[in-house]
Amino acid sequence: MKKFSLNTLALVCAAALTGCGDAETNITELEPTIIVEDDDAHDHDHDEEVGEGRLAITAADQAVIYIYNLEDNSLIDSLNLTHPAEYLYASPENRYAVSIQRTLDSVEFVDGGLWQELHDDHYDQHDDEPVLTDFTLNDSKPTHYVQRGEQTAIFFDGDGDSGINARLSILSDESIAEEATIADHDFDTNIHGTAEIRDNYVLTTLRDSDSDSTLPEYVALLELHDDHFHQEEIFDISCPALHGSFQTETHIAFGCSDGVLSIEQQGNVFTPQKIANPAELATGSRIGALYGSPESNIMIGTASSDFYFVDLTSANITPFDWQTEDNLTSVVYSFDGHKEHMLILDNEGYLNLYSAEDDWTFEKRILVIEDLATDADPIIVSSKAGEVIYIINDQQVTSVDLDDEHVEEILTLDFAPSGAVWLGIAEEEEHDH
Repeated sequence: MKKFSLNTLALVCAAALTGCGDAETNITELEPTIIVEDDDAHDHDHDEEVGEGRLAITAADQAVIYIYNLEDNSLIDSLNLTHPAEYLYASPENRYAVSIQRTLDSVEFVDGGLWQELHDDHYDQHDDEPVLTDFTLNDSKPTHYVQRGEQTAIFFDGDGDSGINARLSILSDESIAEEATIADHDFDTNIHGTAEIRDNYVLTTLRDSDSDSTLPEYVALLELHDDHFHQEEIFDISCPALHGSFQTETHIAFGCSDGVLSIEQQGNVFTPQKIANPAELATGSRIGALYGSPESNIMIGTASSDFYFVDLTSANITPFDWQTEDNLTSVVYSFDGHKEHMLILDNEGYLNLYSAEDDWTFEKRILVIEDLATDADPIIVSSKAGEVIYIINDQQVTSVDLDDEHVEEILTLDFAPSGAVWLGIAEEEEHDH
């Protein structure tokens, strides 16, 4: 694997500044705040040092991304993209907004301007002007973006009609700054696939090129060798119509039409088993997305509008009856910035919180939108600089403090939004596997 030492990172970050043209650069020296000796050392509180961060929002009908300063909710800049963003994600360490234009085979990267580099015994915290970088990826149909720890996988589906095969690329904030991928893997057919990064391993998906479906049916184990992968194993338990994946410290799971494929890792040994669909799952329905948190051994699976608990330890799937009142439906769901709570915005405009530490038990309900329209399609954006989320409903942006339950309308947009992400310096280092 291409490794980035702390000294290399400093050089990379310094080099990145030279490519920003006339963008304004401000540097503040800070004492180190994210030096961690082990996974239990999470007690770094530096809210005042890292600031509130920035909010990047793309326009629905324009190739434009707007960057807002969450310190005073002011517009910092609007940047022109090559094409309107179809999907928007944050890079693993939240420096970059990743604009995916699937139908145009393009991925662009916007430097949000907030990042830090380690210099000996202190951090230099950068507060720069946002800029559209020159780095792009142009493989066929970029679709699934799977961020784990300080790396992310972008899965390019390929195109069967054009004879273009699928491709997998691994990136980090450091590699984006170098305008490079860490590693790539080419498949022998097109696949609507996904990938889960596990240190020097990646579990990814395979399909028979003769299959009528673009969905995969098997999982393969890849091992990283410098800038490419070697296929080590194809697991012998099939996962028909595979879609959706997530991982915990010990397990990796994939959604299948007949259940969930659970793979347990112990060192370099991976052991698969199938967890069958429960009787409560409607005929023709299946779990097509999986979510979770390091705080819980139970994943959450979604099947249409229904939620299910997927317990990988006891190997069973049970309904997640999240409603605290009758006639509630889920409008949009997400997680807070530290994956400590699942968040479900219901049709009455309340945000429902479920604690990961307590295996997704209900914690509280906060009114955030009065008179929520029946056709509303809001967006939830979670900050990693505090226990705050932002809800974009139509053209109104509302901040919600999950601790003190303070709700405040902070912005009214003059454009129709399509996607949004939080950018900035996280309150604490992540420790995903």
